[in-house]
Parts: sequence; structure tokens; C-alpha cells
Amino acid sequence: MDKIGDIEIRVIGKSGNMDLTPDNYDISQIASILKNVEDLLFPTSKKDRPLVTYNIEEGSVRHIFKTSIQTVIGFSAVIAQVQSANSIEFLDLKSARAFENIQSLARQKDYEY
Repeated sequence: MDKIGDIEIRVIGKSGNMDLTPDNYDISQIASILKNVEDLLFPTSKKDRPLVTYNIEEGSVRHIFKTSIQTVIGFSAVIAQVQSANSIEFLDLKSARAFENIQSLARQKDYEY
């Protein structure tokens, strides 16, 4: 069995005048993050991908994804390159769109990821 690692995406913001928590985080936003993370992790083929499990936790909203350590390492490298280059130009189209979708939601809802 593959070794397992975690990817955490934390969302900080407000829902109305209340701090964001899993209790006031809309299901449509959960669905969006799930779809976008899958496209970030597996932009080309989802057929033979490793198992990815999900948990949502307190701490604003913490999305926790568990999957193979190899996938976690690859994702971490992509995030580091995006931060270093301050660009998504080099990404596969699905990954670039996923980043754009997350950025768009952040602007619309005034969230910080």
C-alpha cells in the first residue's frame, strides 16, 4: 500500500458578519473545492489515480485531503513553482483553470486561501 500524506487547504473569511466555519460554509463551495483540487492533483487522467479522501475541519475552514505521498509531493512542487514564478502559465490547462476558479471564488467572497 502507498504511504499516505495530507494536503490542507485553509479558507479564511466571513459568512455575513460571522467568521467562516464548516457550519456556515456552503455546500456549493465544498463541491467547488473538491472538483478544483481533483483537477489540480490529476489534470490529465483520473482513471488510474490513487484514492483521495476528504475531511472538513474547524480552524476557519480546513479542507484536508489524504492521498498517496507521491501525489502530495508532486502537488507541493507545483504550488512552490507557482509561488516562485508568480504565474500559472506553465500549468496544464485543467490545473490552470482550477487555480483561476479558486482565485475567482476568493475575490467574490473575500476569502483568503
